[in-house]
Amino acid sequence: METILKKYAKPWELVVLTVSLLVLVELVFVMQLQAGHFAGDPVLRVAAPENEWLAGELTPHGIGFEKELLDKFCNQNNLRWTWIRTKNWAEAWEQVRKGRADIVIGLGTEPPTSLEVKVTAGPSYARTRPVLVHNNKRLGVSKDCDIFDRPVLVTADTGMTDSLRQKADELDCTSRTVSSADMSMTPLLDTLSRNQARFALVDERRFALWQPFYRKIKAAKTLDRELDYRWYWSERSSILAGSLQHFWTEIQANGQLANLYDKYFGFLPEETDYFELYHLIKTVEEKLPRYRKAILKAAERTGVDPLLLVAVIYQESRFESAARSKTGVRGLMQITTATARTLGVNRMDPFESISGGSRYLQRLYNGLDDMGLDTDTRWLFALASYNRGPGHLRDATDLAKRLGGTGKSWRELKTVFPKLCYERYYKDSRYGYTKGYEVVHYVERIRYYHYILHGLVILSRPEAQELTALVSASSGSVL
Repeated sequence: METILKKYAKPWELVVLTVSLLVLVELVFVMQLQAGHFAGDPVLRVAAPENEWLAGELTPHGIGFEKELLDKFCNQNNLRWTWIRTKNWAEAWEQVRKGRADIVIGLGTEPPTSLEVKVTAGPSYARTRPVLVHNNKRLGVSKDCDIFDRPVLVTADTGMTDSLRQKADELDCTSRTVSSADMSMTPLLDTLSRNQARFALVDERRFALWQPFYRKIKAAKTLDRELDYRWYWSERSSILAGSLQHFWTEIQANGQLANLYDKYFGFLPEETDYFELYHLIKTVEEKLPRYRKAILKAAERTGVDPLLLVAVIYQESRFESAARSKTGVRGLMQITTATARTLGVNRMDPFESISGGSRYLQRLYNGLDDMGLDTDTRWLFALASYNRGPGHLRDATDLAKRLGGTGKSWRELKTVFPKLCYERYYKDSRYGYTKGYEVVHYVERIRYYHYILHGLVILSRPEAQELTALVSASSGSVL
């Protein structure tokens, strides 16, 4: 040591040496801490009740929003994750307290004040509100005190019960609830569907995913309180905490979080059209049987998801074989004269229309091979091309790039497509003016119908009998 001190005789050199040694000691400590936390089994332990955002059972577009987020984080950090299923948030926090969980996916919950473990709250990536729902055969809320006339059904969600209690205190009423043992929303919705209760208080965002499958249930009143969706993580491992903080900062800044949100929820309408839901189901029940074999054959030949084909046909013509638009496209899949000639089909023959339309959609999908798109985005781009032509799609992607985007996400194109009806933007495009807002509406409706059709099959609803037969007979899909 004396030799070292003589070598670094100048004061500033000693300072540099001291700092370097401290950094080295800290680095060794951190490496030991990380090795201790993940020794032999690099598993991220995630505690959360069963919920739609994590399970992803209803969506045809991926494994689920939260699962994709967890996969992204774990892939970046050479980890794998496991889901510790709990009945409610209280059990999830208890898993953290006992050191059995690293993360709680908090959808509207906060750590209890009695929690003995220090946790970090990640950034809020969504907000929800409690919404009061009821059977459409019963009266809604004419005045706020109506809410408390009878007990309100709630899940084992403190965010919901606290919100209801807060509202009762404002009105000087008594809050009465009938609470389930877990976080599942479907038992409450089933009870309302049978008209066995007046109201249930549910999470607005989670209800939006279930609403298409409970057409008898409507929203009566939304409470003012806002609840955050965020991850919470234990600070037992500083390395893990630091990695999570970096992950959330990065994923919010680079647009990946926004793209993922749009993938799973961007198509949900602001207001539910109950007549449209009824018409979709009725059409599938009455008209799909005639065309089921033709759709199945087309799906097997092209690799297109048969449920997607059903959604496209419904959007294009409502399964009316003689349908004709104001632009002159005709038939079940609304094919132009030029496209029908190229495909060699009679567009007014519904079976040839299905065959030709599916081949055209496949051709558009294959034509996007040079864009480096992920599969989900690629089929959205293909649908936009089917509606407006590949030229206008390329104009939209070029415009997205000129405006600072990547041109590789549907979220970007939803913003730029409508701009192509303004001269300021279309004057520099190759294919010129187009009603881009119609393209966005078209694709979003098909996404919504596809989601509903897939959910009906997953839930084994009676009205999905023809859809289930179609999916069961299908050999798979490309899109």
